[in-house]
Amino acid sequence: MSTQQLPPWENDSLSEFFKLTEYNIRVTILNHPEIFELIKRINSIFKTVLEAIEHDSKQELVVPRFLIVRTFSSFLAAIRLAMSGQFIEAFPVLRQAIEQAWYALHIAKDPSAHSRGEIWLRRNEDARTKAKCQQEFTIANVRATHEALDIREAGQFKELYERVIDYGAHPNQLGILIGAAQSKGEKKIDYKVGIIYPKTLPMMITIRFAIAVAIGSLKVFQRIFPERFKIMSIDKEIEELIVGLNSVFKQYLRK
Repeated sequence: MSTQQLPPWENDSLSEFFKLTEYNIRVTILNHPEIFELIKRINSIFKTVLEAIEHDSKQELVVPRFLIVRTFSSFLAAIRLAMSGQFIEAFPVLRQAIEQAWYALHIAKDPSAHSRGEIWLRRNEDARTKAKCQQEFTIANVRATHEALDIREAGQFKELYERVIDYGAHPNQLGILIGAAQSKGEKKIDYKVGIIYPKTLPMMITIRFAIAVAIGSLKVFQRIFPERFKIMSIDKEIEELIVGLNSVFKQYLRK
């Protein structure tokens, strides 16, 4: 089977941007194979989860199943952004992943069957349904559902949520200024803010955040589908991921 040859990039600035981000992703994978192996394990686990729940017949879990797919996709997008050098832009996507996991849990643990799911689905019918959805799906509400099941686990996920907001999920100073550079002349000071900032340490920190969010999200989904996670040994694989997370990033945490 022949492989189709991709056309070369053009010489305009946008093509150069995409060419550089593609290059950065490839170099990051080659330079940090142990981290890429951990990411591949997470990718495999998410795919196993999707296969395990594909034929779940519970009506109230339909929306959570959709949200699991979106959480997985958000993780992949955040990893791609981080490896490309756009690590600041990865944090809003990680915030989205956390919120999607919390939404899934909030809907799945509704004591009145699928009414929360219905509120979510009918959000944009009119002003009343939109307001009802906004009132139901506040961060405080969806987090409280998690806290009621495991206060410690929910606290760790909340800490991740607050940290991704600090580093770029909101336009706060830590995220905006990380890629800024200052140059002093005789008469003036110039400031430059780069779009691509492929520095190893901040990139590795961002990837570590992404992996931690993925693990936290998987633990949330385990509370929605505990039997299936156990049957497929996903619960054990999550614990192994935690060990891997703490191991492969040691050298960067010491810096």
